[in-house]
Amino acid sequence: MAKWVRLLALLFLLFGYLLDPGAPVSLAHGNVSVAYSELSLADGSIKFVLQLDMYDMIAEVNPDDPDLALTTPEALNRFFSKYPAEVDELLLTKIRLYADNLPLAGKVTQLRYTEKEGEVQPFAEAVIEYPIKNAPRQFTMDYNLVFDRDQWHVNYVNLSLGGLKKEAVLIAQITELQVGQMDPAYALKHFFQLGLDQSLRAYESILAVIVLLTGCLTTRQALRSAAVFAATQTLTLILGGLHVITLPERLLTALIPLSIVFLALTVLYNRNMKQLLWIAGALGLIHGFGYAAGLGGMRADGGSWNLVWPVTGFYGGVETVLLLLIVILVPATVYLRRLKYSLPVISATAAFTGLATFIVKALY
Repeated sequence: MAKWVRLLALLFLLFGYLLDPGAPVSLAHGNVSVAYSELSLADGSIKFVLQLDMYDMIAEVNPDDPDLALTTPEALNRFFSKYPAEVDELLLTKIRLYADNLPLAGKVTQLRYTEKEGEVQPFAEAVIEYPIKNAPRQFTMDYNLVFDRDQWHVNYVNLSLGGLKKEAVLIAQITELQVGQMDPAYALKHFFQLGLDQSLRAYESILAVIVLLTGCLTTRQALRSAAVFAATQTLTLILGGLHVITLPERLLTALIPLSIVFLALTVLYNRNMKQLLWIAGALGLIHGFGYAAGLGGMRADGGSWNLVWPVTGFYGGVETVLLLLIVILVPATVYLRRLKYSLPVISATAAFTGLATFIVKALY
């Protein structure tokens, strides 16, 4: 009799514990692994709202988290306060967005847990914003969350980006969403503008051309040097843009500023400059790869042939700025050569700028 009494007492205690509102609640993940994605365009950015099963979010970030099976507000808030950097890295590496074939850089601006109508489990809600200048004609999303751990995971996507609208379901066998298409005319115009913007922001390449042309002794030498620079820059820009040859980003960030330092010191201490054409060619090769980095990560959907129009437009924008720079600088160098201290001042300034840029990029 005593044995049955003890058993009933134990069952009563367990039942009371489960009914206790203060007891930790287990996250009932079961066999349902689900996410909801909402993408919209507003105020110069793509707003991506992701709602992911809280269990999946915790398991993706830290499967050994002691709070993995708990859904109390304290446990969920504790997760977000402990792992904000890990959550950011997870979302920004497992989800990739491309506008007009170019990768977008996103930033997680909000992170919290929420309840979703019709769902029993809590969800992690993340808002990721991707700055963008114009509504894209072609958009792609690569989604690779959870699938490595749960092949039954499902993501319901609702997309509205200007004229691009689509609803889709992503599963382990379909992890990519693509909508829209760039026509050749749009690709040429759009990437021509990108090439212009890239060239006008590339102060290092502009500085290299200034030093190169001011270091020439004659107008004829300046024109020949500019032609060689443009030709070799064209070669590496096209090869890099078409993904035929690529250089590591860290190597480029070192080579470009150091090439300016080398050029400036050569011009400053070697007025003979018999090897100027060779230097101009080497500079063009290096800076061409630098410009091609502006197309880094560009998708080649349908093969390399689909890169031709974007690369051609981008090249046109870059070369337009270079041509304007040459038209302005070649006559200016005629005047600058008459000034006694113009060359040392320009060369010293360029060398200092190149060295400072190298140090900053090496450290940060």
